[in-house]
Amino acid sequence: MARVSRTAELLAQLVGAEASRFDGLEPALAEDLLRRMSELLAAAATDELTGLLRRGAGLPALERELRRAERQGDQRLTVAFLDLHSLKQVNDTEGHAAGDALLRTLAETLRQGLRAYDVIIRWGGDEFVLGLAADFGQGETILTRLAESFGAATSHSFHFGLAQLQPGETVADLVARADADLYARRRGSGRDR
Repeated sequence: MARVSRTAELLAQLVGAEASRFDGLEPALAEDLLRRMSELLAAAATDELTGLLRRGAGLPALERELRRAERQGDQRLTVAFLDLHSLKQVNDTEGHAAGDALLRTLAETLRQGLRAYDVIIRWGGDEFVLGLAADFGQGETILTRLAESFGAATSHSFHFGLAQLQPGETVADLVARADADLYARRRGSGRDR
């Protein structure tokens, strides 16, 4: 009976209800329902094309990283905003399947080149946001290495901007500063990064 009660508690947490509403369910049915609900939540959190976190699931992950950096007092959180440089051109000249393959390759490059605890979000379209447990200089090195790796694998490039956590900042502040840095770098350098 304790197994059903624990399952009932988990189901109640998922839907925001009282555990007593689920406690009478047959154990096998309750466990199946819990498994299916967990799968649905995981699917809703993950971008189906790249397998990365969607924005809605990624923002809470960035919030957790921000709180971690504040607790540790080292401000070691750098947010990167990436923009895949040539996706529209690839879609227009080679087709959307080629564009999708390019997005998947970028996602895989990010997954392979970052640590398991770094946050990788498909922000939308050809944009990605990363949360790195690193200072600004380390973030710059990491993103440069990733850009080189992606370029070697695909002959394509991405632009990036960075923002390191400052006292009192929110995730929205960091993302906005990283996005502004991306545009400043693009205007200032005139070359792919």
